[in-house]
Amino acid sequence: MEKDKIKLNELIENPEHYFVLIKPTFETRNDIHNIEISVEGYRDLFCMITDLLKTAKFALDGIEVSTGSTINIERYVGSLLRIIEMLIPLEEAELLDMLYLKHLNEKNQSDSN
Repeated sequence: MEKDKIKLNELIENPEHYFVLIKPTFETRNDIHNIEISVEGYRDLFCMITDLLKTAKFALDGIEVSTGSTINIERYVGSLLRIIEMLIPLEEAELLDMLYLKHLNEKNQSDSN
């Protein structure tokens, strides 16, 4: 239990270590945030954007591409999945697990009293 208290104090004193996925855009505003997506360069960024657009186009068209076509739908879907994976806040998940365990510990203590 002492370990949870130390982590909770760390969260209170240094929240920037736990909330790392989104960051405020402006220091004077808290309602707009940035998210960072890692790319290998401009070409990678442009390919990512193109893949998103093409995936959306295929979805709108009902993916009516002939079997003999040179279009590789799997590539676009793969790129879309890669971007989605980058947006999953895994770092914050550790914080949620920690808070949930703290909640369970407190609930178990109150149930036993």
